[in-house]
Amino acid sequence: MTVKKPLLFVVFALISGISFAGENALHRKTALEMMQASGVPEMLERAFTEQLENQFKALPELEKIRPQLTAFYRKAFSFKELEGELCTLYMKHYTCEELRQIIAFYKTPAGRKKAKVDGTLSSELGKLFLKHSEKKMPELQKLLQQSIKE
Repeated sequence: MTVKKPLLFVVFALISGISFAGENALHRKTALEMMQASGVPEMLERAFTEQLENQFKALPELEKIRPQLTAFYRKAFSFKELEGELCTLYMKHYTCEELRQIIAFYKTPAGRKKAKVDGTLSSELGKLFLKHSEKKMPELQKLLQQSIKE
Protein backbone atom coordinates (compact mmCIF):
# COMPACT_ATOMS: atom_id res chain seq x y z
CA MET A 1 0.00 0.00 0.00
CA THR A 2 1.47 3.34 -1.03
CA VAL A 3 0.83 6.56 0.80
CA LYS A 4 -0.19 9.25 -1.59
CA LYS A 5 2.01 12.35 -1.79
CA PRO A 6 -0.88 14.77 -1.10
CA LEU A 7 -1.62 12.95 2.15
CA LEU A 8 2.02 13.17 3.22
CA PHE A 9 1.99 16.88 2.40
CA VAL A 10 -1.14 17.45 4.53
CA VAL A 11 0.33 15.53 7.48
CA PHE A 12 3.61 17.46 7.22
CA ALA A 13 1.77 20.80 6.97
CA LEU A 14 -0.31 20.01 10.04
CA ILE A 15 2.71 18.97 12.10
CA SER A 16 4.63 22.06 10.98
CA GLY A 17 1.67 24.29 11.82
CA ILE A 18 1.36 22.81 15.30
CA SER A 19 5.09 23.22 15.88
CA PHE A 20 5.03 26.83 14.68
CA ALA A 21 2.02 27.66 16.84
CA GLY A 22 3.79 26.21 19.87
CA GLU A 23 6.96 28.16 19.14
CA ASN A 24 4.93 31.33 18.62
CA ALA A 25 3.12 30.83 21.94
CA LEU A 26 6.45 30.27 23.72
CA HIS A 27 7.93 33.36 22.04
CA ARG A 28 4.89 35.43 23.13
CA LYS A 29 5.08 34.06 26.69
CA THR A 30 8.80 34.90 26.84
CA ALA A 31 8.18 38.42 25.50
CA LEU A 32 5.55 38.94 28.18
CA GLU A 33 7.91 37.68 30.87
CA MET A 34 10.63 40.04 29.63
CA MET A 35 8.25 43.02 29.71
CA GLN A 36 7.27 42.17 33.28
CA ALA A 37 10.92 41.76 34.31
CA SER A 38 11.93 45.04 32.70
CA GLY A 39 9.13 47.06 34.28
CA VAL A 40 7.14 47.87 31.13
CA PRO A 41 3.77 47.93 32.97
CA GLU A 42 5.09 50.46 35.48
CA MET A 43 6.72 52.50 32.71
CA LEU A 44 3.40 52.72 30.85
CA GLU A 45 1.66 53.86 34.02
CA ARG A 46 4.24 56.60 34.60
CA ALA A 47 4.16 57.66 30.94
CA PHE A 48 0.40 58.07 30.74
CA THR A 49 0.28 59.81 34.15
CA GLU A 50 2.95 62.27 33.01
CA GLN A 51 1.19 62.80 29.67
CA LEU A 52 -2.08 63.44 31.45
CA GLU A 53 -0.49 65.94 33.85
CA ASN A 54 1.04 67.76 30.87
CA GLN A 55 -2.41 68.00 29.30
CA PHE A 56 -3.87 69.43 32.52
CA LYS A 57 -1.10 72.05 32.62
CA ALA A 58 -1.56 72.97 28.97
CA LEU A 59 -5.37 73.00 29.13
CA PRO A 60 -6.50 73.87 32.68
CA GLU A 61 -10.15 73.65 31.62
CA LEU A 62 -9.71 69.86 31.50
CA GLU A 63 -9.31 69.85 35.27
CA LYS A 64 -13.09 69.61 35.73
CA ILE A 65 -13.10 66.23 33.98
CA ARG A 66 -9.89 64.92 35.58
CA PRO A 67 -11.51 61.76 37.01
CA GLN A 68 -13.05 60.80 33.67
CA LEU A 69 -9.85 61.47 31.72
CA THR A 70 -7.76 59.60 34.26
CA ALA A 71 -10.10 56.60 34.10
CA PHE A 72 -10.03 56.70 30.29
CA TYR A 73 -6.21 56.86 30.13
CA ARG A 74 -5.83 54.18 32.79
CA LYS A 75 -8.00 51.83 30.71
CA ALA A 76 -6.95 52.81 27.16
CA PHE A 77 -3.22 52.77 27.84
CA SER A 78 -3.00 50.01 30.42
CA PHE A 79 -0.51 47.23 30.04
CA LYS A 80 -3.37 44.75 29.78
CA GLU A 81 -4.88 46.75 26.89
CA LEU A 82 -1.57 47.02 24.99
CA GLU A 83 -0.06 43.67 25.98
CA GLY A 84 -0.77 41.84 22.70
CA GLU A 85 0.62 44.60 20.49
CA LEU A 86 3.64 45.06 22.75
CA CYS A 87 4.36 41.32 22.62
CA THR A 88 4.20 41.45 18.84
CA LEU A 89 6.68 44.35 18.76
CA TYR A 90 9.16 42.59 21.01
CA MET A 91 8.76 39.33 19.07
CA LYS A 92 9.48 41.22 15.86
CA HIS A 93 12.83 42.50 17.15
CA TYR A 94 14.03 39.75 19.51
CA THR A 95 14.29 36.00 19.20
CA CYS A 96 13.03 33.86 22.06
CA GLU A 97 16.62 33.17 23.11
CA GLU A 98 17.50 36.88 23.11
CA LEU A 99 14.45 37.57 25.27
CA ARG A 100 15.62 34.88 27.72
CA GLN A 101 19.02 36.56 27.92
CA ILE A 102 17.40 39.94 28.58
CA ILE A 103 15.24 38.37 31.31
CA ALA A 104 18.39 36.91 32.90
CA PHE A 105 19.91 40.40 32.92
CA TYR A 106 16.83 41.91 34.58
CA LYS A 107 17.13 39.32 37.34
CA THR A 108 20.55 40.70 38.30
CA PRO A 109 20.94 43.66 40.70
CA ALA A 110 22.01 45.93 37.81
CA GLY A 111 19.04 44.77 35.73
CA ARG A 112 16.56 45.41 38.55
CA LYS A 113 18.06 48.88 39.00
CA LYS A 114 17.81 49.55 35.26
CA ALA A 115 14.13 48.52 35.27
CA LYS A 116 13.50 50.82 38.22
CA VAL A 117 15.41 53.81 36.80
CA ASP A 118 14.44 53.58 33.10
CA GLY A 119 11.09 55.33 33.47
CA THR A 120 12.58 58.20 35.47
CA LEU A 121 15.51 58.45 33.10
CA SER A 122 13.19 58.52 30.10
CA SER A 123 11.16 61.32 31.67
CA GLU A 124 14.30 63.29 32.50
CA LEU A 125 15.62 62.81 28.96
CA GLY A 126 12.33 64.11 27.57
CA LYS A 127 12.58 67.21 29.77
CA LEU A 128 16.22 67.72 28.76
CA PHE A 129 15.27 67.44 25.08
CA LEU A 130 12.42 69.93 25.53
CA LYS A 131 14.67 72.38 27.40
CA HIS A 132 17.36 72.09 24.74
CA SER A 133 14.77 72.51 21.96
CA GLU A 134 13.45 75.68 23.58
CA LYS A 135 16.99 77.02 23.91
CA LYS A 136 17.67 76.34 20.22
CA MET A 137 14.29 77.71 19.03
CA PRO A 138 15.62 81.18 18.05
CA GLU A 139 18.31 79.54 15.95
CA LEU A 140 15.72 77.30 14.28
CA GLN A 141 13.38 80.22 13.63
CA LYS A 142 16.21 82.18 12.03
CA LEU A 143 17.07 79.21 9.81
CA LEU A 144 13.43 78.82 8.77
CA GLN A 145 13.06 82.54 8.00
CA GLN A 146 16.20 82.48 5.86
CA SER A 147 14.97 79.39 4.02
CA ILE A 148 11.59 80.99 3.32
CA LYS A 149 13.24 84.12 1.91
CA GLU A 150 15.33 82.11 -0.54
